[in-house]
Amino acid sequence: MSETLYTSALLGFVGSDEQLGAAQTSNVFARKAMPSVFNAPGSYAAGRSLVALERSRVFDALHPGVSADPAALSAGSNFANGPKYIASFSGTVLPSTGSLAKTLLERSRMLPLDVIGGRVTTPSSVTVVELVDALESEVHPTAKVHAPVIIPVVASATAAVASAVIGDWEILSMILLGMVCNGLSSSALKQGDLTFTRPVTTAGAPAGDGYLDAGTELVVLKGSESAVASVTRGRFTLRYKDERVYRWIATCGTLMTAQCFIQLLIVPQGTFYGQILFLFSMVISWLYNAHVARQEKAAWDRLVLEDLLKAPSMKRYSLGTRAATAVFLMQLLKPDNIEEQLALLLPNNTPVWRYWRQTVARRLQEEKPSFAGVPIDATAFRPDELTLLNTLLTDAQTAVDGYTKLSGAKF
Repeated sequence: MSETLYTSALLGFVGSDEQLGAAQTSNVFARKAMPSVFNAPGSYAAGRSLVALERSRVFDALHPGVSADPAALSAGSNFANGPKYIASFSGTVLPSTGSLAKTLLERSRMLPLDVIGGRVTTPSSVTVVELVDALESEVHPTAKVHAPVIIPVVASATAAVASAVIGDWEILSMILLGMVCNGLSSSALKQGDLTFTRPVTTAGAPAGDGYLDAGTELVVLKGSESAVASVTRGRFTLRYKDERVYRWIATCGTLMTAQCFIQLLIVPQGTFYGQILFLFSMVISWLYNAHVARQEKAAWDRLVLEDLLKAPSMKRYSLGTRAATAVFLMQLLKPDNIEEQLALLLPNNTPVWRYWRQTVARRLQEEKPSFAGVPIDATAFRPDELTLLNTLLTDAQTAVDGYTKLSGAKF
């Protein structure tokens, strides 16, 4: 009869996403005080991730201890890099940014749109983010996660006691093995201090205003150089006191991987009712891990947007063409090198586009810019080119009109 539950021994290979997500959320983000002393599925993948974390050393000469890359613990979606960043005043171009920029970009896509109007070919959106508070150069954030770890702990302990009562020592030993391995690994992870650091900015540096470029989604960052640097160049690390903790993490990873294979061999030797108890402990733990993992995105967003960035003001606008979007962006940022900035946004290198960029850059310097009609010095263009130029100038006028209408709002 025990063979009918042989698949229960394979649970060490399943549930890895929930196990890793819960481990990251509970032990890294929330730093829950109580260790995860319960028998959980997904031990094979969890063990491999712990070993990968131990190997992900990050050079951090300014601080004592040893730092690790927290992205190595799970899929790393939270810690993935953000889009390209272009600084309006310093001219800096970063091919990729930090995980805060990625979170801001994702949040911007969820905001309601204020439609500017005009013709529509390639709709784009511009989100204006006011970074009012500069982060400290080093922050140690903690997320709030609502999940009582006592429930899976009690479930595993109950299953272990019941196994002892029925005399199934094989199942008892396997449940205890899972509890010990998971508890040790969570305790090792809790030794890491989730730390956010940003580069120290130079006194007298120009304003940090610039924008994140994600194709049709642009996010304008307005604030001090230090505030913008936090978003574009800040990074997260897990800081440990010394190498002994790293050895502990690697050992836990090896134990969890071994646990998976040991349970695969021993659990089928238990009684039918013993395997039911083993399966019960695994199911309750999986439900707990799934509950915690579902909170991962929300917990991360709160940590970044509320705890670190202090809930910045965000407004999103929609424009129908890339040309109108570029002109609207230039009015928001008011850089000195408008023509160069336009070339980055619209790299078309035909005579018409070059002439249009020059005209836009010149007229945006005026107090009340206007793009009505084709300039008289554009006689060298063919009729079809004049049509295109007139269309692009109309797009520019749409952006100017939209900006003028919204100029009473806080940018």
